[in-house]
Amino acid sequence: MGTRHGALGAGILLVLVVMAITAPLIAPYPPLEQTPVSLAPPSWPFPFGTDNTGRDLFSLILYGSQSSLLVGLGAALAALLVGGTLGILAGYFQGPVEAVLMRLIELFQTLPVIILVLCAVALFGSNFWLLIAAVALAIWPMEARLVYGQYIKLREREFIAAARVADLSTAHIMFREILPNAIQPIIVQVALDASIAILIEAGLGFLGLSDPSRVSWGRLLFVAQDYMDSAWWMSLFPGAAICITVVGLNLFADGLNEIIDPRSTSGMGGLQ
Repeated sequence: MGTRHGALGAGILLVLVVMAITAPLIAPYPPLEQTPVSLAPPSWPFPFGTDNTGRDLFSLILYGSQSSLLVGLGAALAALLVGGTLGILAGYFQGPVEAVLMRLIELFQTLPVIILVLCAVALFGSNFWLLIAAVALAIWPMEARLVYGQYIKLREREFIAAARVADLSTAHIMFREILPNAIQPIIVQVALDASIAILIEAGLGFLGLSDPSRVSWGRLLFVAQDYMDSAWWMSLFPGAAICITVVGLNLFADGLNEIIDPRSTSGMGGLQ
């Protein structure tokens, strides 16, 4: 990375990815194994303490990183697929296609994100993969607007006019000529979308609406609500993990943005 922010963000993400991949190897206990001691404060045997059922919180944090990163990456990529496709079509084609697709994108943008996700969970349940789809449903308009703006800016450039004169196919112009020139800010947006997706999933977990069969940081916070006074560590460590992950993704995106546009002063725009 070309900036200190970006390097720090990349370092945080690298640590998180290593944690998620190696969780079965480095976690002291399986995620559902109960130790004889419940509500034990942080100590040498239990660095993050234990929860109300005796599960080792350090192991739960490690396994929870798998769920959070899967939700963040999965929802961001799904949003890119849906929003990017509609943004490309709306940005390249003028007239009725652009008008209809932009009205659709604007309609979804006016709906509160959390209401969309809550409705989807209420209708289809809290299955983990359906949860990723619900989060993607809430954030895809941001990708669509960005891709649309890039295609609007590029579709009248001279090299696109030359491609049309050369009688290149529409698909070739859209995906081989315009897309490579629009991809850099889209990558930044994907990183920001991942942080938003992790926050949404954590919020659902805190409300008890995440998949109960998977360990997640949000669900750990849901369990910790009844022990805020007697077992502070149950909420501190999952909350810190969420904050560090979101900050890492935003720093990474900020660094990418500065590399792409050194004049940018957006700094941590994804948290605004």
